[in-house]
Amino acid sequence: MEIKKVYKVYFSATYTTRFVVSTIAGEMCDNIVDCDVTSVPIDKDIVMDRGDVLVIGMPVYGGRIPESALQSIAKLKGNGTPAIITCVYGNRDYDDALLELRNEVEAQGFKIVSASAFIARHSIFTQIAKDRPNAQDIAEVIRFATRSKEMIESLDYFDCLQQIKVKGNVPYKTFNQLPICPTADDSCVECGVCASKCPVAAISSDNYRETNMDKCLACGRCIVECVVGARDFRGDFFDARAAKFIEAFSVPKANELYYAEVNK
Repeated sequence: MEIKKVYKVYFSATYTTRFVVSTIAGEMCDNIVDCDVTSVPIDKDIVMDRGDVLVIGMPVYGGRIPESALQSIAKLKGNGTPAIITCVYGNRDYDDALLELRNEVEAQGFKIVSASAFIARHSIFTQIAKDRPNAQDIAEVIRFATRSKEMIESLDYFDCLQQIKVKGNVPYKTFNQLPICPTADDSCVECGVCASKCPVAAISSDNYRETNMDKCLACGRCIVECVVGARDFRGDFFDARAAKFIEAFSVPKANELYYAEVNK
């Protein structure tokens, strides 16, 4: 199939997932439709035609993809349309996230050509995988994209693809957020950027320095968006968990790549 258009769809709080998805999409073709669903979900169906490819990426929070992204995935409509899926995680484990993404994308009529799980700096304990994706990772992303493109171009239709097998379990792991969320120190200028950028509206305009822990994903969006660097994870509990986490998960992990088998 000739690739005529690529829809790149991503949830990317700290912009690493966006980078990975953009790198993959950029290897496909020049006609790219950008769909950032981090803060603004897709509100109208996107129906894909022959010649279209979906490249979709999600971060991993607590072993799952963000629940707020499911609404946007449900608006993507394929008809045997080829899709490339990826999860980005912080060197602990991606648990059931890639399987969940596979199942959600397949349910919308897509045929998954390839899947991947790439390492990036951890969103809470940022000393973990702090330099990733590095040059070797980026080269691997490009190789993954190139092979995926070759597979798509070698087929006329995609019903011949077997369901891609990825790691994960059903029922999915229960999302259990650590009781940790960013707060602001006295350098906060109360500009409100953090509240406007938060994907789950966990920061109230009544008090920009605090965060609603029941809503917070601990995604780090408010930290990277803060114009004065006032927001961060802090406190005795955070420091104690950070020390244990760094000890347990500092050994670099490898990226994992999967490709669908073609029925003979």
